[in-house]
Amino acid sequence: MSYFSISNLANQLGSNKLVVSNLDKSHPHWNVNDVLRKTGIKKLYLSKENEDVLSLSVRSCKKTLKNFNKKKIDGVIVVTQTAKKKLPSVSCMIQDQLNLKKNIVAFDIALGCSGFVYGLSVINSLFSSNTVKTVLLVCADTYNKFLDNQNRTCKTVFSDAASSCIVQKINSKNNVKFSFLTDGSGAADLIENNKNIEMKGSNIFHFTTKNIPILFNDILKKNNLGKKNIDHFVFHQASKLVIDKLTEILELDKNKVFRNYDKIGNTVSSSIPIALENLKKNKKIKKNQKIMLVGFGVGLSAAASIINWS
Repeated sequence: MSYFSISNLANQLGSNKLVVSNLDKSHPHWNVNDVLRKTGIKKLYLSKENEDVLSLSVRSCKKTLKNFNKKKIDGVIVVTQTAKKKLPSVSCMIQDQLNLKKNIVAFDIALGCSGFVYGLSVINSLFSSNTVKTVLLVCADTYNKFLDNQNRTCKTVFSDAASSCIVQKINSKNNVKFSFLTDGSGAADLIENNKNIEMKGSNIFHFTTKNIPILFNDILKKNNLGKKNIDHFVFHQASKLVIDKLTEILELDKNKVFRNYDKIGNTVSSSIPIALENLKKNKKIKKNQKIMLVGFGVGLSAAASIINWS
């Protein structure tokens, strides 16, 4: 059995800040006010031309490692689907640029909005097999580099960002449990086509509202818990419409449901770790509190877990 701690959370947003309401000037036919009402997203962060998944990740990782002995790191896992190059893996380049030791595990996971939870599940498996003890987990995506300027559906939603944290093994009688859900029949609902990401928002909304309640109840059952036992619900920060609907369907206490999509937009695989960083920074998260993490999106893919904050 193994358990883990998550620490040294950090992030790096794209350097160009965009106020969504200003899109009304450059795209008067978009009805930006209606978009704002549905998404709730007021600000976005876009990567500059000289910024990419690797550069954002390295800057985030340097923050994570500022007060941490990097000699302890024996694994680097990167979650991304928008690497600048198809090869080599971003994780190998991070090992080199951060001057980490060479006898480590390093690989990438090609997933989007469910990727952070998937990353934790893979790390937990490595802990269980005694392969590693301390992993640098990085999530990074730059969707805006794959968006046409007239892509209203995506241009008003996605931010470019990287996040990083240290995941360390804790010896425990308990074991972290995970639930997963995959529906590849919806692959075309969020897809990169001719260097332009296309999203059928209504289809993904239907997938989410139909399947996340199933995943939600499954992870509660695996942990023998009721929703009243959960201190914080951290969903992937897709949009106001999605978070509001999930809160309503699942009949959750609004004060327990985290939200920050209005301030930074949908940061894909980074949204959950950035949320955890925000909770910690604002001292809203306490030791031994139970946090449900739920990621969902491109794939179509979803993953959930409940962790004890240590």
